[in-house]
Amino acid sequence: MGPRGRLALAVGLLSGELSGAQANQSISSCIDCRACVPACPRHLPLEQIFYAAKAALASRAAGGWTVAVLRKSARYLLVGRHFKWLLRLGSLATRFYAGISQQSPVARLFPFFRDGQKRRLPQITSQPFTHHYPERSCPPSEQGRPARVVFFPGCVINFTSTDIGHATMSTLNKLGVEVILPQDAPCCGIPLLSLGDQDAARQVARDVVRRYGSIEADAIVTACASCGTTLRDTYPTLLKDDPLDVAGFANSVMDITEYIARHTDYAERATPLPHTVTYHDPCHLVRGMGVTRPPRELLQIATADGLTEMADAATCCGFGGLFSALHYDLSLEVGAHKAQRVKEAQVSYVATGCPGCQMHMNDTLSRHQVPTQVVHTVELLNMSLP
Repeated sequence: MGPRGRLALAVGLLSGELSGAQANQSISSCIDCRACVPACPRHLPLEQIFYAAKAALASRAAGGWTVAVLRKSARYLLVGRHFKWLLRLGSLATRFYAGISQQSPVARLFPFFRDGQKRRLPQITSQPFTHHYPERSCPPSEQGRPARVVFFPGCVINFTSTDIGHATMSTLNKLGVEVILPQDAPCCGIPLLSLGDQDAARQVARDVVRRYGSIEADAIVTACASCGTTLRDTYPTLLKDDPLDVAGFANSVMDITEYIARHTDYAERATPLPHTVTYHDPCHLVRGMGVTRPPRELLQIATADGLTEMADAATCCGFGGLFSALHYDLSLEVGAHKAQRVKEAQVSYVATGCPGCQMHMNDTLSRHQVPTQVVHTVELLNMSLP
């Protein structure tokens, strides 16, 4: 289950020496935290190797019918952007789920019920976040052409963590930035890579590069660490033989905290909040995009130096996208360590740059009776801007 063991299994699987059944558990449970990548003494592209191994598992139908159905469903939904019927169904399902008491016998039938508690899940919206805004959102008129960015929300912000999307739009407009928000926003494709469907992931990537790369703007911003890493770090490898200008597209992608810290006067406009906060580094933001300092700079300004560094800030919270659905007990074990670190920090808020981390940490903190609220960094910054 460690990096060396998984690498040996991946090589055996890709060379045909091992079957899918022999390697499935260890390869499919790779959380894609990428902690092994900078630690590798031979500088191997381990994230690419493990994605390739997951593709080999998919080609051999490893994982059983549950994973096969999930893979086909993901391809249908993400490649064709067939989200509308799923949103209505998902909205009703999450409302029903939220209405069931944890003490009810019905709660015990849910797949993620552990130790007398349901899993904390966000509400799925009946309408995408993008439908609440025009294609172009302009700030109050200022002299000259305003700064202009394209906002790529990704699936989670578009359909569940919409508060992050609203805070992003509000913050950018308050800072005098024009935001272009294409309707019917696509997925970045990382769920398909996790399921081993690289062909479908390439189709999604081409669609994203064509649509977002053709818009005239200063940058393409994301508020999701996994989306940002996929667009900036994974696409150039995934589409290395494609005639599209993938390199140019990838170079224009920035995390929202990067963009604000480098290209706006947020420090002059913010009114500090009377809150204490610590920061959790999402795996894909710290090791995928290499972004560590900008969110901390924003939090120091937004809270008047109320930022407290917790121990092991860059260790994984246990989410890992589909990992926490397919390996929930293991994700809770990883999350317990992070919950303890948050408890030790003794702060009001945990800020992070990934809606998935936010969802999973709210679940694990609740299970460990830690009252700290988890928010996105841009939400705190938006609260500090008049």
